[in-house]
Amino acid sequence: MNNNKQPIIIQGAMDMEVEELLKLVDIKKEEDINGFKFYIGRINEYPIIISQTQVGVINASMATLIAIQKYNPIAIINQGIAGSHVDYIHRNDIVIGEKGVNINSFITGIKNKDEGSNPFEWQFDTRSIEIDAANSLIKVAKNMENVQFNLFYGILGGGDIFDREVDRIKWIHEKKNTLCEDNESIAVYTICDRLNVKCIGFRTITNNEVTQKEEDGATITRKNIDKNANRMIFKEHDESPAIISQRFTIQYVNELIKNI
Repeated sequence: MNNNKQPIIIQGAMDMEVEELLKLVDIKKEEDINGFKFYIGRINEYPIIISQTQVGVINASMATLIAIQKYNPIAIINQGIAGSHVDYIHRNDIVIGEKGVNINSFITGIKNKDEGSNPFEWQFDTRSIEIDAANSLIKVAKNMENVQFNLFYGILGGGDIFDREVDRIKWIHEKKNTLCEDNESIAVYTICDRLNVKCIGFRTITNNEVTQKEEDGATITRKNIDKNANRMIFKEHDESPAIISQRFTIQYVNELIKNI
């Protein structure tokens, strides 16, 4: 890489979570490794790699492991959109993940045939532990100036699930103190922790089911919404938070470069 400097890797899962980054970074070339795209470029002559991880814990795990083994990054920033778990964090607000936790790792209750299911009786299993972001990367965020967005610091909930049941969301928050949920961050936190690579996650809120307000992008208020959750997240309705996340990340990276 450029002058043998270790690159900063910026991750986004969906097209709309990397498209703005590709406009803001001076991209020099693109690499495809096992179906995962890596865009190699620079910001202020510092090497930057944009990684499109694709959606979900398994994809994010694979993309992160490939990135670490191939590019030896100095830090990984996992960014994108998320759903809020609390009533005071709204659409377009940003959560800085001081920690990540698996919110889709359960042991169910014991029930016989025809006794149904009660998810509120489930328990989180031993894989659902908090994993820290790098303190040095959190410090950079806290020292940023002229940030135009509302920032909140706390726990990112991650797992292969889209929660749109208000009582369920509140239950997860009560159990795990999560501020929001996404599909990738816990994979990145876990792998970086195991391989001793610094990482941090940013999530811009695209919807808050708890407030049930239209201005918060609550699903229940969306007219003619496609009931298919996979299609829902690709709707134009969600592009603004994704752009905010990427622009904030670039502002953060510029500050991070000063501290390397």
